[in-house]
Amino acid sequence: MKTKVNPTGENEVELSVEVPAEAVQKAYDRAVAKVRNEMQLPGFRKGRVPVNLVIQNVGADFIRSEALEDAIPEWGDEALREAGLWEDAVGTSDLQIGPLDETQDYNFTIKVQTMPVPTLGEYKGLEVPKREVEITDEQVSAQLAMLQERLASLQPVEDRAVQDGDFVLMDMSGSRDGEPIEGAQGKDQMYEVGRGNLIPGFEEELIGLAAGAEKTFDITFPEDYHAEELAGQTAQFTVAVKEIKVKSVPDLDDAFAADVSEFETMDELRGEVRERLQAAGDAGAEQEFKVAAVEKAVEHATIAVPSTMVDREAHRLFHQLEERVGEQGLTMEVYLGVLQKTEDEIEEELRPQAEFVIKRQLVLEEIAKAEALEVTDDDITEVVKRDAEALGRDYLQLLSDLEKSGRREALRDEMLVAKAADFVADSAVAVPMTEAEEAAAEESADAVDPEAD
Repeated sequence: MKTKVNPTGENEVELSVEVPAEAVQKAYDRAVAKVRNEMQLPGFRKGRVPVNLVIQNVGADFIRSEALEDAIPEWGDEALREAGLWEDAVGTSDLQIGPLDETQDYNFTIKVQTMPVPTLGEYKGLEVPKREVEITDEQVSAQLAMLQERLASLQPVEDRAVQDGDFVLMDMSGSRDGEPIEGAQGKDQMYEVGRGNLIPGFEEELIGLAAGAEKTFDITFPEDYHAEELAGQTAQFTVAVKEIKVKSVPDLDDAFAADVSEFETMDELRGEVRERLQAAGDAGAEQEFKVAAVEKAVEHATIAVPSTMVDREAHRLFHQLEERVGEQGLTMEVYLGVLQKTEDEIEEELRPQAEFVIKRQLVLEEIAKAEALEVTDDDITEVVKRDAEALGRDYLQLLSDLEKSGRREALRDEMLVAKAADFVADSAVAVPMTEAEEAAAEESADAVDPEAD
């Protein structure tokens, strides 16, 4: 097989291939055998029809088209290897083929997109804005208020009627035109008055009722009510109040501190909450800084990503989105219906993200080469040990599973890219953010969980 490589653009070549007549004849003969194995003619067993009758019945042109369909992928792969493009090829397109003559050499051309190699720009000592985290008294108080809510209890009220903010235990029934409304019947239902969980106007009807009281009233459902058959309709409800309760939250005193923590005073608890918030905030700011440093290194690099790679990555990102949607109990059909978009439109929107994901990967791999970074077997073992401990498994067994699944080298590659990202971030120089950058960073920062370790 003869191959010729002609550059046609950045990260793209045209591969011209000449297949010798001997290989063409073999492909033709295989196609004949394939058709013959499936052919049945009167007087002959299946697969035993003479070759001349096979060709006579289906035609030589059909055999030739079958030969091409089966042989082109094989010839293409072989040509890529002979041209030294097998490792670098990321996609093919624009296949140009002609009619096949089984007695002659066969020629075809195909365009091959190759793996882009980044030209690195500045990536060490980058000046990167970093968010300063300063925990306020209000943030500490908000976290303590959440702790108060967790320890809150409901206390019965017997000397007054329902007020806004009360919790009411009641029986309820709703009907329209004398017929019970499905989903509007219930016993021992607890509702917080003023929370807005009931039909507009319903909670107001409860205010002023005492425990043991019963009331019947009319309510008109909103025009945009989710149950279309009830939207805009008037229904009759009867409620019987059984109990009235109020939420009681503990005082923020030393007794509270001792109850919810290992500390004996509120000052100690406040200090610990502040430290925890500060640590979580600093970790978030550090992660943002690392991401920004890598983004800047990618921006400084020069790299053109073939469209075939972007298409493939956008498709992968779409399926990741599909999995997340499924985890939320939705189908993509419903999700796309809410957005009023098609799969193709979503994938098109994902293309910029897909292109950056590819650029980031390739730039970090190139940085790892430039800095001679490496991941040793000991590094892999340490990571597997940590994972095994978290999973409660034997790390040697986990290492064995990793080896058997062929994932060991993939893990090494992932760790190498992570090491390159750490290298870029560790060498970056933090500079103060502008007010606008600070506001944008704080808005996008994740909320801190006070109970997170």
